[in-house]
Amino acid sequence: MPKKKNLNRIKSITSEKGISSRLLSLWVNVDYTTVSQWNSNNYQPSSDKLNKIGELLQVDNRELLEPQNRIDTGFAKALQKELERLHKEENMPYEVIKKDSSTGKAISVNNPKIINALKDFAKIYKEA
Repeated sequence: MPKKKNLNRIKSITSEKGISSRLLSLWVNVDYTTVSQWNSNNYQPSSDKLNKIGELLQVDNRELLEPQNRIDTGFAKALQKELERLHKEENMPYEVIKKDSSTGKAISVNNPKIINALKDFAKIYKEA
């Protein structure tokens, strides 16, 4: 089983600074187990919570996040071109009208067909 990728550095920075998870939970006003979930990278704090953590630790919020080391493969541009092709050549609308189950009113939602087509394209693109 592949190792889970860390998305935040909260545990290491609090450890470096000598700050307990208990203090962090009280400062941010979350349950102690929530901090444990952040420390194990099972869950990530919201941007508001991340800001409060950075405030306590007196570090830039970016220092609390692990770099993801992404490489630009042109994926976003290729996906944008595919979106334009689906819309223009395949006549797929960006949005469709759907009946809201709670109100019964017609509402506009993202077109699930175009979403699935983009996901299929992305899968093929990433495998190539």
